[in-house]
Amino acid sequence: MATICKADYYYGALLSALVNGGLVPALFEKENDNRQIYEVMTNKASYIIYTKYNTTPSGSKDFTWSFPFSDNELEEIVKIHHENNKEKRLIFAFICGQKQLSDYNQVIAIVYWDEFLECVDIDKELVRGTARLSVKAVKGSPWLRLYGSKRADRLNGKDNTIRIERSRLSNL
Repeated sequence: MATICKADYYYGALLSALVNGGLVPALFEKENDNRQIYEVMTNKASYIIYTKYNTTPSGSKDFTWSFPFSDNELEEIVKIHHENNKEKRLIFAFICGQKQLSDYNQVIAIVYWDEFLECVDIDKELVRGTARLSVKAVKGSPWLRLYGSKRADRLNGKDNTIRIERSRLSNL
């Protein structure tokens, strides 16, 4: 009998969204529950989707999910990017969940390679703790906000986040 892990529910949400959008994802690699990697082909491009989930956001009105990356994960990401960047585009799917389910506080943030590099110091030149990317969902906004260990959310008192559309998944 198969055992269902908590991670299956969150990765299943991404798979459901992909399949409902008419795509046929294939599992590219699975080593542990910290992340999943999928291959997806659309009529626009071929993608490798590096996926992580988090179910413990901070904030009470606007939610923020942080996704830490170990040195091994960063090495893996760089390796995947270099090995596949001519045939397949590496993108990230950050599954932002919460134990109390509602439409508002469950999002999947699709992040492109250049945005990832703006938020996460993969070369570890700016040592500011653990490498991480954060996704902030502001209630009622069509945008998600990205920042991380390389990019502060506020700079000189102003918003310094990268704004991305919540609906990116449907545009692959």
